Amino acid sequence: MHYSTRDGWTIVGDLYLPAGKPAGEAILLHQRGGEAADWRSLCLTLQSRGIEALAIDQRGTHRSTTGPGPIGNNAPWFTGPDIAGAIHFLRGKRVTLIGASYGANNALLYAAAHPAQIKGIVLFSPGVNYNGLMALPAAKKCTVPTLIISAQHDPIAADSPTQINNLLPARIHRLHYLPGSLHGTALLGPAVNSMVAKTCLFMMHGR
Repeated sequence: MHYSTRDGWTIVGDLYLPAGKPAGEAILLHQRGGEAADWRSLCLTLQSRGIEALAIDQRGTHRSTTGPGPIGNNAPWFTGPDIAGAIHFLRGKRVTLIGASYGANNALLYAAAHPAQIKGIVLFSPGVNYNGLMALPAAKKCTVPTLIISAQHDPIAADSPTQINNLLPARIHRLHYLPGSLHGTALLGPAVNSMVAKTCLFMMHGR
């Protein structure tokens, strides 16, 4: 599938539709150097739990290279308009955002600025500052339920997840550390996927 952003990018993604009426919607944002397909195992788990999942190639990356800006290694870091377009594609419903690394920071920034559009966020390996995507000011304003997942010895995120979690004013927020040093979508696996799906359903329905 594909859609256009208001500022002229064509965003390509993979849509996972559950059988029957969706229990909710999730948008997934990959890490720098990644792509929508990196989320496939999690998307299949979400789909099996009744959640409509849309994983996108953010602007300038992989299949989303048509637009008014650089691509590849020089692709724009801020992808807020991609998220807005994805929400419009999903019929303007309130969604859960799931992001990894710079995708996590983009999810946090968007949720802080547009809480009425977001039911909750799941952040894999967010960073205090990924090339100007400043997480701490956004964390102070983010009021939606939040789950942060990171590796204890991630050399990229370092102690950023703890700093971000400590600033969140949301009534419901949790930091879950995993052993090891993996980053972003490399943390996915059956146990993590199941935890994320369960958390998304709670964010969507409070149960």
